[in-house]
Amino acid sequence: MKALWIENARLLDPASDLDVIGSLQIADGLIEDFGPDLAPPANADMPVFKADGLCLAPGLIDLRVRTGEPGARHKETLATASAAAVAGGVTSMVVMPDTDPVIDDEALVEFILHQGRKCPNRIYPAGALTKGLAGKDMAEIGLMQEAGAVLFSNGAHSLANAGLMKRLLTYARDFKAKIYVRAEEASLIGSGVMNAGALAARMGLGGMGHEAEYIAGLRDIILAQATRASLILDQISTPELVHALVEAQRAGADVAATIAAHTLFFNELDVGDYLTHCKVRPPFRNEATRHLLIEAVRQGQIEAIVSAHDPQPEEDKRVPFSEAAFGAVGLETLFSSVLSLVQEGHLTLLEALRPLTIGPARLAGLEGGCLKRQAPADIILFDPDEPWVCNREALRSKSSNSPYHGRRLQGRVHKTFVQGEEVFSLR
Repeated sequence: MKALWIENARLLDPASDLDVIGSLQIADGLIEDFGPDLAPPANADMPVFKADGLCLAPGLIDLRVRTGEPGARHKETLATASAAAVAGGVTSMVVMPDTDPVIDDEALVEFILHQGRKCPNRIYPAGALTKGLAGKDMAEIGLMQEAGAVLFSNGAHSLANAGLMKRLLTYARDFKAKIYVRAEEASLIGSGVMNAGALAARMGLGGMGHEAEYIAGLRDIILAQATRASLILDQISTPELVHALVEAQRAGADVAATIAAHTLFFNELDVGDYLTHCKVRPPFRNEATRHLLIEAVRQGQIEAIVSAHDPQPEEDKRVPFSEAAFGAVGLETLFSSVLSLVQEGHLTLLEALRPLTIGPARLAGLEGGCLKRQAPADIILFDPDEPWVCNREALRSKSSNSPYHGRRLQGRVHKTFVQGEEVFSLR
């Protein structure tokens, strides 16, 4: 591993509330030292990078990335997802089990780990909760955890059977495994395709109301309390569920939640003239809800922001809105969309970085997410003020279904390092 000296950078570490101008030394792929008064080692023969005031922070950790490998490589491969990730500053990512075949046994967990070692960032597999994600029979959580699965999810599918959910939580607790589930009562969704309300009614589209998420999420929180298991709710989008989560945490429950970056950036009006690239699940909510969710992130009530990267080919999006596939790519826009909230005054830089670094690291038990001596040198250099316009055709993902197309974003990653190696440079 090459050594590197980075000087005159704004060092940002949300784990320790560090925000100073200083230097950082990398040696053998690890963070050797960092700080405001750091002097380069005497007679050290190492390259020097002059940051010229760029921000230096831990690499981002994304807990929800969907790819098409195995089974649907035309949508996305691990390699193309990884290229998009490092361009967006994501040094570690967890890939979801909804592939073909489903990642529901140890052999497929090992396959993802093997393929991931060929990629520039760290790739961790999430194992399926149920065989084939069918919601009927438990998958082998213990064996998949031994093989290297870090989370257990039913992917985009909610679990309707409360008895099965309780058994899964109990089983996972004994292995100290973390269950990561979508809160959605499917019987209340029906043919819903966007946020329920007056706008959906005027557009003649089926609505997806808050109650479908709240009821399902509350059920799972209660079951997690009863079983004393670890539970992460996936991509919540309703303030009511945030309140229930906070109350459960105060009562001692090991429960947490993630939120999609696009949920914090867009509102239901962005669906506009039936823009299918803005068709996601859960849907963009109204503006008042968006602001309440941003405040929940600011207060640390939602611990991780995810890209919810879900590539879909054009033929599945260039159809009537009600027939289009759900999902949007988001790896390259994850950081910039959150930094845009800093420019708007909703978050400070450290508040924006926390749910992208140390928050997800703690939730999934992953290394990284902080600046620490002898920790892997997974870091990014970025300009929080640099504007750019998203062009979906220029994104590195294999699919181009981005709701950010044509949007002016603020903040750009200039360099990404994984274990001390430069894996991306903007220029």
